[in-house]
Amino acid sequence: MKIQQMVFGGLLGRSLTALALTALIATQTVNGAEEQIVIEDLTVPQLRAEIEKIQTEFYRVFNTLNEDDEFDIECQKFTPTGSNIPETGCEPNFVSERRGENANAYRSGTDELMSSDALIKELQPEFEQLTAKINELSAENQYFQELGQILNMLRGRLTELTQ
Repeated sequence: MKIQQMVFGGLLGRSLTALALTALIATQTVNGAEEQIVIEDLTVPQLRAEIEKIQTEFYRVFNTLNEDDEFDIECQKFTPTGSNIPETGCEPNFVSERRGENANAYRSGTDELMSSDALIKELQPEFEQLTAKINELSAENQYFQELGQILNMLRGRLTELTQ
């Protein structure tokens, strides 16, 4: 997968705020044929579909390259309370395990149920390790790095369109 950037009418910085000035093209090889996706031409539903596809591949590659299963990232579909629209949520195994431990302790009456914010705060050192692992793998593996760049571009464009 390759990323190309074409600049129209100005210099392109590293910032995603420059997306408005650029046509971003993601090129990927599918069944021997190259497919180009012009990110700025995608509709919101198309962007969401591409984000899900690239995100799935990003996490698959990370989980394959990462040797510590505690940091593997798993995605699951769920339906939020009060909604009939399923969503996909992804989190590292260390979060799922800690949430489960807390729920069991709460059910047995030995601990209070933690909020998501409290859980994230408690697991901040693990999140820092996860970030370091992702950065390390990005530096070592060009394919993983390109997936991350494409994912950031897609998410940036989605944010731009939905604000």
